[in-house]
Amino acid sequence: MDPPFAEAKEHNPLAIALLCPQCHAKVTRGFLAKQTVKEALHDPMCRKKGYASELFDIGRTHPKLVFCGATITDTLIPIQIRGIPLFQIEQAEELGGPFRLSGNFHNSRGQLSLQIIENEWHPMSSNWDVETAGGIITVRDSPGHISLRLRAAPPDGLIVEQLNMFLGGFRILGDRKDLIIESPDGRRNTFRGCIASNCRVGFAFE
Repeated sequence: MDPPFAEAKEHNPLAIALLCPQCHAKVTRGFLAKQTVKEALHDPMCRKKGYASELFDIGRTHPKLVFCGATITDTLIPIQIRGIPLFQIEQAEELGGPFRLSGNFHNSRGQLSLQIIENEWHPMSSNWDVETAGGIITVRDSPGHISLRLRAAPPDGLIVEQLNMFLGGFRILGDRKDLIIESPDGRRNTFRGCIASNCRVGFAFE
């Protein structure tokens, strides 16, 4: 930002702003002033709101959720924990519109890490790190510790590829093959290749 990139002699972190693609394009095309970027750098909107945001491309057919070792289709509440939906799918608000998917992910300490509200996803600013690349969102609790790896699969739905979540006394672990549920009483159940379809609730843990 200061000095302009062409005149910079060093990479000074205090003079560099991380911009989303839309804002970067606005700066490049002259629709957003460098001064506005400087002011936002000292008081970022995402920090004030507590999250960033972006939209998933969910289509006009009922979305499919691949949750580690489980595939859930045509189900309004794919996963429920202690009576509370972890995910919920609703019909389009208007004819020809997209289905609406909502959900909540927590990290290994039970803190909310990523929220989905009607297809709009919000990674929390309290996360140690959030990385987005190639259609994948990776959330880390701490250096080297992934609590969530989520792949967008437009327009069909979402794929949870890796998970370490604690919620309602349950430890929920998973990778591309297995979904492992550790219950409060110490029991451990592994699900591999499970399919739930045309259910009101796909998986319920009580």
